[in-house]
Amino acid sequence: MRIPEYPVFRPLELEDKAVLDDAFKRNPPENSEYTFTNLYCWRQAHGFSLSRMEDLLILSSQERGARAYYPPIGPGDAHKAVIKILLDTGGRFVRVPEQMKFSFDKDPLIHAVEDRDNADYLFLAQDLIRLEGRKFDGKRNFIRNFRSKYQYEYVTVTADVVPEVLRFQDVWCVEKGCSQSKSLLDEGEAVKIMLGHFVSFSLKAGALRVGGRICAVCIAEALNADTLVIHVFKGAHGMAGIYPTVFNEFLSREAYASRFINMEQDLGIAGLRKSKESYQPVRLVRKFTLSLVDEKVRI
Repeated sequence: MRIPEYPVFRPLELEDKAVLDDAFKRNPPENSEYTFTNLYCWRQAHGFSLSRMEDLLILSSQERGARAYYPPIGPGDAHKAVIKILLDTGGRFVRVPEQMKFSFDKDPLIHAVEDRDNADYLFLAQDLIRLEGRKFDGKRNFIRNFRSKYQYEYVTVTADVVPEVLRFQDVWCVEKGCSQSKSLLDEGEAVKIMLGHFVSFSLKAGALRVGGRICAVCIAEALNADTLVIHVFKGAHGMAGIYPTVFNEFLSREAYASRFINMEQDLGIAGLRKSKESYQPVRLVRKFTLSLVDEKVRI
């Protein structure tokens, strides 16, 4: 399906996978948002649309009820494209990586604000596989206790296991009260889409079975040549130690060739922030929001 020229946008479609995959391969991303899996599975929740400006791909979305734009993708002049779109629309660019933000530091037109809630957590893969040293005492203890209490089977998720994982997602959603939370409903829909395209999206996943039932799952894919990004990381309610156990079992099998693990953002949720920080990140992948200093300069 043809991608229209800016300022025309159309909804993101499954047929866009090839062009976006190629763009990300040529311009390796560090931001977790920039895999086709993430964009497609969250396309309805975020209202993703696509356009083209010369050699650049431009994504737009509905962020908190307002139109926003994502960092341009491709070999073209991203700085020029950002300025033009902001002057045309008075909107804002979100999830802008730090390296791109630097190019606007001395631009009098642009105001940049750090978006801490959407910063990605980056870890050394070997740290999370080996769990060595005092800083990981707690994780090792949780795993040891889980193994002493439960007899479990690690399962590499393949197409024939996907229906089991979908049933687990449904149970997990009931336990978490998804019906009372739009964000959890959106996440549940994204997970189902992800699993529905599990093979064609080249995803990696592992699960734990206890008593013959899936009770935890981890789903990931390559973000760039040396980073594995974790899209889904879930465990059954009330089973202490299940999260560090499934995570370590999965990474030990699937992350041996990766240098880094990207665990995505915490969305400003205090419990999620505490959990991700407990894995000892080596750094945050910082992101920024760009807007015009003065909307009066709009064309």
